[in-house]
Amino acid sequence: MITVLAVFTVLIFYDLQRFIRKKEPARIFAIYIFLMGVSLAISLLLISGRRPSSPSQWIEAVLRMIGVVK
Repeated sequence: MITVLAVFTVLIFYDLQRFIRKKEPARIFAIYIFLMGVSLAISLLLISGRRPSSPSQWIEAVLRMIGVVK
């Protein structure tokens, strides 16, 4: 798990340096941070032996939350 965190840290620092050098807009940073966060969360779940839930389960949970499906 430490190696995954180390790899993600190195990738983030490398990419952020490149983004700053090219003067990318803030929207690019937000999208990048979101995607890297999701990738890190999924990687940590897989390493810990738990499979992440499928998108269909997410949609079903949202529909139950708003009361469409009981």
